[in-house]
Amino acid sequence: MDPTVTQQDSMTSAKSISLLASLSFGHAMVHWFGQAFPVLLAEVVASLGLGPLSAGVIMGVRSVTGAIANVPMGVFADRFANRRKAFMTLSLVWFGVSFFLIGLAPNFGMVAMAAGVLGVASSLWHPPALGLLTTRFPERKGFAMAIHGVGAGVGDLTGPITVGALLLVLSWQDIFRISLLPALGIAVLFVLLMRGVATGSESGHRSLSDYSQALKAAARHRPLLIALLAGGMRSAGQVVLITFLPLYALNDLDISSSVVGVLSGLLVGMSLVTQPILGYLSDRTSRKVVILPSMLLLSILAFVLAQQGSTVGLLITVVAIGLFMFSLATLFNALVMDNAPGDLQSTAAAAAFLVGLVLGTGTPVAAGFIARETGTESAFYVAAVFFLLSAVLTAFVRSGQSGSTPRFATG
Repeated sequence: MDPTVTQQDSMTSAKSISLLASLSFGHAMVHWFGQAFPVLLAEVVASLGLGPLSAGVIMGVRSVTGAIANVPMGVFADRFANRRKAFMTLSLVWFGVSFFLIGLAPNFGMVAMAAGVLGVASSLWHPPALGLLTTRFPERKGFAMAIHGVGAGVGDLTGPITVGALLLVLSWQDIFRISLLPALGIAVLFVLLMRGVATGSESGHRSLSDYSQALKAAARHRPLLIALLAGGMRSAGQVVLITFLPLYALNDLDISSSVVGVLSGLLVGMSLVTQPILGYLSDRTSRKVVILPSMLLLSILAFVLAQQGSTVGLLITVVAIGLFMFSLATLFNALVMDNAPGDLQSTAAAAAFLVGLVLGTGTPVAAGFIARETGTESAFYVAAVFFLLSAVLTAFVRSGQSGSTPRFATG
């Protein structure tokens, strides 16, 4: 029997639909908080009299702590698969607590420290969630991860728009502080939705020695390393756009906070349209066939973004970028996991986010320095370069039919 058909049938079962729906809901909330932050950060920067470099530093601090947290989370999510639900629930609570702390911060230093706490939250979600999806749907991981990503798209779209509207009636401090209550409520709801959903009954490795041996073998697999670096380059470009689009729109084009929220939402939320399509195509053909031309187009669009001096032109370009930018994050994650052992899927997910966060730490700081010296729009050229580098690296990654590689096919 065709394994693809078998796996496709399993995705339509009640348990599979329940799992995908629950994870997509939780992922939506994770990204609601994640993408609300840059819009609020633009207000923080303006309120405290800071500049683009300070914004880049704050985003960089968030990336550093996220990168550090990804290392143990990949290990824990693979070794303690039956605790994945607890890790993901803690992520939702962590977002609320972090936002509350930022709302109490009176100056740049305290905001940066609280942003560092915030950086850990996303790391608590992605390794266990993606590890669970790829082990449950090994032959359809591109599509399963795309459905999970649709939830992210909902959060990406509604988070910035919601806080943009709230900023019309509330201060940024109030919004950060009151976010704690819905975060706690969402965490409780997620636990209820996941009742009866198996997340793994045992660890993938019985000892750290077994885990270390598997990790060493994966570390020698060149396609995996190239895929990780290519995905990290894409992430670095994305961080730059997410950080500096609100600043450019608010300060350079004098666009209102509510419209800035819409622009930020569209930048990452348009993936709702394309993510399932690109995920399906990458399963049916190969990851590279979909990723490579899309990354080249994304590089061109980031360059075009820097030329836009009107609200209409900015809106059109942002929509075009949004159709590809976050959708490609899902495909890069799938590409990494295609090239990783089946018992290291959460670790592979953590490694993908780790590389992206490491590159995303220095990139917004460098882009902030360039923006301060030559204009905010110059940051978009930095993003274009990183997208182009990602495309070049992708060209050197082997990607077979349905994204599987002979050495580390997952099953």
